[in-house]
Amino acid sequence: MIAKGGKQYYGEAIGIAIFDGLRYAMIPGDVGNASTYEFPVRIKAIKGLSDNPYPPTIDEKGNYTEPVRKTVNGIRELAAEGVRAVVTCCGFFSLVQDLLAKEVDVPVFTSPLMLVPLISRMIGPDRTIGIITASEELLTRPFLEAVGVEDTHPVVIAGLESSTEFYATHMGGPKVDVDVDLLRLEVVEIARRLVRNNPRMGALLLECSTLPSFSADIHAVTGLPVFDYISFINMLYRSVAPKKYHGIL
Repeated sequence: MIAKGGKQYYGEAIGIAIFDGLRYAMIPGDVGNASTYEFPVRIKAIKGLSDNPYPPTIDEKGNYTEPVRKTVNGIRELAAEGVRAVVTCCGFFSLVQDLLAKEVDVPVFTSPLMLVPLISRMIGPDRTIGIITASEELLTRPFLEAVGVEDTHPVVIAGLESSTEFYATHMGGPKVDVDVDLLRLEVVEIARRLVRNNPRMGALLLECSTLPSFSADIHAVTGLPVFDYISFINMLYRSVAPKKYHGIL
């Protein structure tokens, strides 16, 4: 066997690009917590970037805007360090999915929102998909359209605006310590209310990178399939590090 060299680091198939300067606690299940994964990951802050890019992505001179340039540089650095695929830390990076995928030679996954067309086909056209997002107000059409979510896809969106703990810690709030039990109660109640108000709902999709921490809780109270960042990252990992199977016939 020949072990191929030429990389800076080895054994980390998935690179996780996070915001620079994050201070709130990233609990197990969060995309940015290394213990979330059953395999090694490489976590790297995108230098100088404290928020995801917003429209427009191109300035008046035809160049990438500054937030987009910083994001591209961060993704390139991770890819150059030897990971086999790159994931961003916030579902609102969906806006630059195609742009980032073009800039590197490894797969890039920016957002669970990419799964909406797939989930819609799985549950049928008569069932709705509930999207739970960090902010219903900020999740505008450009972020959905960038990853193939069209008006014909039956989605219902609920934000975390009513979660006092989430907004105190994650959305520019002053807290760095997270009351996990309170956050769990608030997130589950948002999911419960969304499902109760939409009886034809067939699945839930969690956009935010913190929400996988509560996927099991949401499933327990709603009984619905729950799709999140981590379930797809696990699939992405298996695509670049396929499992070898052994057994009997």
